[in-house]
Amino acid sequence: LETPTDKNDQDGETSMRPLTVSEMNQQMHYYKNNDVLGPTDPESRYVMEDVPYGLVLTVILGRLLNCPARLHESGITILSAMYGRDFLVENELLQGLGLIGEDDLNVNAYSLQEWKEMACVGYFRER
Repeated sequence: LETPTDKNDQDGETSMRPLTVSEMNQQMHYYKNNDVLGPTDPESRYVMEDVPYGLVLTVILGRLLNCPARLHESGITILSAMYGRDFLVENELLQGLGLIGEDDLNVNAYSLQEWKEMACVGYFRER
């Protein structure tokens, strides 16, 4: 979220700056009685995409580094129960990489070194 500044940029356009936390808080209170700035549908992508594709990968990386993301895991468990789905195993990309088994994560599918190489080249090398 941004707001205009008093200054113009090089092209004569009004410059923008990020909102402060205080300004964002004020907007939230204003919209509370008027409109919601977040999802209004339980089938929102904030759950349907972010949980299996964002939180699950975070959990895998946390386990790999021996630094568990317990709150992320709890969120996945709670949301899975709420939606009657198993978000932990719904990510087809991670399944294709062998990182998700039938009912759990396979964090040892790749070594830490292989993850580091993948981060540089953009893919896991064939074995």
